[in-house]
Amino acid sequence: MRRLPRVLTFVLPLLFATSLVHAQQADAPPAKVEATPSGKPLWEIGVGGVAVNGPDYPAAGTRHSRIAPVPIFVYRGERLRVDEDGVRSRLFAGGRLELDLSGAVAFNARDNDARQGMPGLDYLFELGPQLRWRLPLQDGQQISAHLKARAVFSTDGRGIDRHGSVVEPELRWQRRGWPDSESQVQLSVVSTWASESLHDYFYQVDPRYATAQRSAYDATSGYFGSGLRAWWSRRIATDTVLSLGSSFNSHRGAANRASPLFERSNTVSFAAALIWTPWHSAERVP
Repeated sequence: MRRLPRVLTFVLPLLFATSLVHAQQADAPPAKVEATPSGKPLWEIGVGGVAVNGPDYPAAGTRHSRIAPVPIFVYRGERLRVDEDGVRSRLFAGGRLELDLSGAVAFNARDNDARQGMPGLDYLFELGPQLRWRLPLQDGQQISAHLKARAVFSTDGRGIDRHGSVVEPELRWQRRGWPDSESQVQLSVVSTWASESLHDYFYQVDPRYATAQRSAYDATSGYFGSGLRAWWSRRIATDTVLSLGSSFNSHRGAANRASPLFERSNTVSFAAALIWTPWHSAERVP
């Protein structure tokens, strides 16, 4: 099924932070929990392992499991950040409102029953602005609203192709220091709308790929799907964090539910990540 990535230089949480309601990607697991009184290191370097089980692509009927090693890089600069919220370059910050850049990545899909005889799906990555509003609450809790708009690209390691864009509003709740001081939990609700180019990538069947069981289909833009996502993370050693997550994705009412490649209105995915960052800076940031 999906091959392991040749090179993944993004921070591990980005594997789960994609704007697509992609069964193989839930939202970013919090890579770190409670900060020490002196703050967090400016940068951290390490390795991680991720295990995922879920559908091959949004609304796919075939699901697989896989395990992948991933290099970890975290940077918490004043303007540029690579952390549990993704790759961000802060453009504006005023009180509880922030505007920044964010990115995401996704695995490829090469062995899917419904797509036999069709081109495989390459690795995807996204980049675009994000408007975020935060509301701190008591007991380490926070509610935040996110509005993301990202361009989507694919690559097979030899070239890059553009596949339109996505718009994704998200409402997120998280609590640090619960159920114990070394843990963090996060819940979010996400909906996604995508351009025709991205829907074409997943759901279109050109006449030359039509068969007796798979009719030709012309995909359109519109609603992609929604997801309910949950994450739990815990520091199990000084430089080691374990994260577990699940995602329930609903594609009911999606724009291309009539496609022969659209097989499941509801899907569930599961993921686990073990992150080890033994190398870090002496400099600390709040």
